[in-house]
Amino acid sequence: MKLFLKLVLVFALVASSTVAMAQREVGDKDFSGWLKDYDSLQFNEERNAYIFFNEDKRGNYKKVLLDSVTVYSKSDDSDSAIATKATEYLGSGVTALLKRKGIAATEPGPGVIQLKIAITGTEKSKEDLKIYNFIPVSAVFRGAQAATGKVATYIDTMFEAEMTDSVSGVRIAAIVAKGIEETEKRSGDTLGFDDVKPTLDKWLAQYDKTLDGFLARQ
Repeated sequence: MKLFLKLVLVFALVASSTVAMAQREVGDKDFSGWLKDYDSLQFNEERNAYIFFNEDKRGNYKKVLLDSVTVYSKSDDSDSAIATKATEYLGSGVTALLKRKGIAATEPGPGVIQLKIAITGTEKSKEDLKIYNFIPVSAVFRGAQAATGKVATYIDTMFEAEMTDSVSGVRIAAIVAKGIEETEKRSGDTLGFDDVKPTLDKWLAQYDKTLDGFLARQ
């Protein structure tokens, strides 16, 4: 038992070192290419995502214009049908969120945020890593699962989003996230929408909170 704990500790230290190296070396080539610029994004361990927030823009906006929700993927392993359904679900979710808050805009203008979202891949894969998109997060998350003996099938859902000022085009916020759900207890090899829905719901909840930080106080 002591030997196992020592091995886990050693693995954790190695994983931490791997992440630090990956963060320094990660570049545009490691992402999908949907966003025009990835240089300003920083890895956030709590969110398991690369994030950029323009702090100068907080509290400056009253409305949000949902510009587009698209599928963008260069991976042959991605399930395009599920990705398409995921974009529809996200689009409906964001639209409902904006209406509920009373901040849905119909056109660009002063005080309006422009939001674009893309699903850059969905796939169901085994423990072995696929060198595609979001390398640091994949390595750490799956590595931690392996250290605890939980190695099975995973559902990978890649997501990118950007908020810009609808007049100036200045970036307000951007995120690249990879939702990895461990599916050891799930049966079957076919990827279904219900497999990715929990990740989508989590992203919608996170966006709700993120958006509040950029809205002007009523």
